[in-house]
Amino acid sequence: MKILLAPLLLAVSLPALAEVDPKIHKLCIEAKDYAGCVRAMKGEIVPSERTGVGNKCQSQFAYIGNGNCQRVGCKYGWWLTGRTSNNSIVAGKSNWKCKSVFRGGIYLSGSLILEEVAPVGSDENCPPIEPEIGWNSSCEKAPANWKEVEEAKKPKCDFKLEKYDCSYNNYLEANTGMKKWAELNPDMAEQERIRLHSVD
Repeated sequence: MKILLAPLLLAVSLPALAEVDPKIHKLCIEAKDYAGCVRAMKGEIVPSERTGVGNKCQSQFAYIGNGNCQRVGCKYGWWLTGRTSNNSIVAGKSNWKCKSVFRGGIYLSGSLILEEVAPVGSDENCPPIEPEIGWNSSCEKAPANWKEVEEAKKPKCDFKLEKYDCSYNNYLEANTGMKKWAELNPDMAEQERIRLHSVD
């Protein structure tokens, strides 16, 4: 009876199953949270409070795009007949692997599957870019000198302008006294703009 009810429950939770892209269906079919996987792959699970895409998933989670991660799990079966292919999103990436286990007198081989969905997080120790699909964080594919590279991209300006994105105009808007002085002394203000290495 439980076996017969499973398709019915799936149909109730996903009435538009026929509308699911075949590629997404293939990637999510082994997921424990099939509906969550489908929504995540379609970009429907995106935390409203997030202002930018993060760069690192939780431990044991892989990035699947659209600001979402999924837990990487293992499905076990007898190594001769029960093992299925690894999920293509995570196969051969990061350090995802399933160790063989010995149960009931036989060895069981595991296949990588995707389980529940969670939003991507952030880690200041990783490059401020979106992780590649199937990987845990942007750190895993980053060059060893990524911090130096990111630092080199930043505009060079006087420390007074750093918190204003190196913009003298932003600096003046935030400091009304200096703005009034600049309006009364445009030539001197222009020299100050140059001295501070403003980007505008």
